Amino acid sequence: MELEIGHVLGSYRVVRALGEGGMARVYEVEHVTLGVHYALKTFTLDSGRVEFFRKRFLAEGRLLARMSHPNLVRVFDLAYDDATGLLYYVMDLVLYEDGEAHTLSDVEEGSVEEPVLAQWFSELCDALDYVHSLDVVHRDIKLNNILLRPDGRVVLSDFGISRITGDRLRSDIDVSRTMAAADSSTGCVVMGTEGFIAPEVAAGAEATSAADVYSLGVVFFKLLTCVWYDPCLAPSHDDETTTSINSVKLLSHLDYNWSEILPRMLEEDPAKRPTDLSTLAGLLHMRSRVVEQPNHVVRWLVAAGLAAAAIAAVVVLYTMFRTGPEAGHEVAAHDAALRGGSDRVADDLDDAFAAPEGFR
Repeated sequence: MELEIGHVLGSYRVVRALGEGGMARVYEVEHVTLGVHYALKTFTLDSGRVEFFRKRFLAEGRLLARMSHPNLVRVFDLAYDDATGLLYYVMDLVLYEDGEAHTLSDVEEGSVEEPVLAQWFSELCDALDYVHSLDVVHRDIKLNNILLRPDGRVVLSDFGISRITGDRLRSDIDVSRTMAAADSSTGCVVMGTEGFIAPEVAAGAEATSAADVYSLGVVFFKLLTCVWYDPCLAPSHDDETTTSINSVKLLSHLDYNWSEILPRMLEEDPAKRPTDLSTLAGLLHMRSRVVEQPNHVVRWLVAAGLAAAAIAAVVVLYTMFRTGPEAGHEVAAHDAALRGGSDRVADDLDDAFAAPEGFR
């Protein structure tokens, strides 16, 4: 059901629609009493299962509302509207500089500098570590669910299909299914977004924190290479020929050591993926680049050119200011001095072009 501008849902008046996807819609709303603007997300449910989902939704929402992290969208109100049959979250309104809601899916390919991507990576790793410490699995990490703030930071949103794994509240929020595909062999339901789902989840296994790690790896692989990750790009599938392409090779030209980190996050076996994301983000750093020495022929051509120019200049000055029988002796003396000077120029150029001591 789509809400019209001006429609009042609980204590919130609809200002405008911000977006939609799957079975959910997001609106900018204004609290009718406080005058404060928020984001409100509605979920459309099968009428035959509303009561079942409402109980789960309200119970899970109480836990989600207690999560507090600078890189998470806060959920601080939720309810069921009898008139429309809609369940809804009320969340932080995160708008970019232009007053619109932008996600990482709106970022132009190849337009973000690596230091900025490294900052985003660190922020999201820290946020996911926090979420996982509460025994919550997000299950839908993707470009569209990561919002851009005006200060350039990122915020993870949309816990609509999150899963609580701990004993404090063990159940699923089966409210919004970005993608629900039944596995014909097992009859299970796969929840997540195609292209971002971890292989074990796609095969029917329960989503764990390792699945979120995989999805985050897919996000940054796409941002860095402009290519969607496919399991065939795993280094283990590489036939080691000079023409083969894998994830390590696609990342190895970058300034940061992504090629040492992302392939670990994209391991097919969830047990091999890193669990401590904050520590992993701390391992991301600029590579040490070896400074290559220019070809020795080029160095000597430069040296010879500088020496020749110096000799020519001195000869011109000499002919302008010196005459007489002593000139021949003076030219010979100057010529010897200049030959020594050209040798010194070459030595200086060798020193200037040499690699730093630590790289030799």
